[in-house]
Amino acid sequence: MDIWTVDALPSLGSTKPEFQLGVLGDPVEHSLSPRMQNAALAARGLPYRYERVHVSPSRLEEAFARLRELGFIGWNLTLPHKIAGLSLVDRLDPEAADLEAINTVLNQGGELIGFNTDGRGLQAALTEAFKIDLTKVRIAVLGAGGGAGHASARFLARLRPERLLLVNRTLAKMENLKNQLAGDPRITFWDFDQLERVFREADLIVNATSAGLAGGILDWEPDWLQADHRVFDMVYGREGDTPMVAWAKRKGVPAVDGRLMLLHQGAFAFEHWFGRPVPVQAMRDALR
Repeated sequence: MDIWTVDALPSLGSTKPEFQLGVLGDPVEHSLSPRMQNAALAARGLPYRYERVHVSPSRLEEAFARLRELGFIGWNLTLPHKIAGLSLVDRLDPEAADLEAINTVLNQGGELIGFNTDGRGLQAALTEAFKIDLTKVRIAVLGAGGGAGHASARFLARLRPERLLLVNRTLAKMENLKNQLAGDPRITFWDFDQLERVFREADLIVNATSAGLAGGILDWEPDWLQADHRVFDMVYGREGDTPMVAWAKRKGVPAVDGRLMLLHQGAFAFEHWFGRPVPVQAMRDALR
């Protein structure tokens, strides 16, 4: 089965290799995590499968309870579950507690432990893609008020970049973030009406909105991007460039989509589940 549901979970015992890992989301059809994680499982000779599970927000608690009952090794969370999942685990890793979101769950003898590998995954992806010292650049995060953007903003703030420009369609959705990061003069808050100025004042643009996937980025002005910009789109399409990455490349600007972040956060998740060296190259090859 390509996409599983909560109602189908009781039939898991009949699957070979055994379905013991997965990603929960709504939607989840686009996820490339199974391609990557199944390659890692095969490379390590582990007799398990990783699958997509469609879970609506109203059934997330039920899904957690069922996966715990079935003895799943662990699972990932994608949109829109990364914040809601916080209250459904028994214990939070310190980084997940600090970032106020989880994307990885480990079932350790019936105790559910929540982790966040997105921050370290983003850092590894940005460093690999652009060969830059993140403490010496001006970073803009578009969509900092959302779940992925909020966690990314908090993580990047800990790295202490030269400047951190946090942007959201409405400033009100960043009130909590403003209170948490108050007092750091390098961090400023902007709304989308100020995007042109944000682009002028940033070196690295990190898109945490769905615009790069849905095409909304194409409504922005083409002359905002300059040759010395770098663009990282946290979303990705199943095939080809996202509209945002394609837009940047047409301007001759280095740009990378979220597959590289997916690779690194997935590798960190695999390490949490199995506590053994991660076959990163096998995962990377599977995403090509």
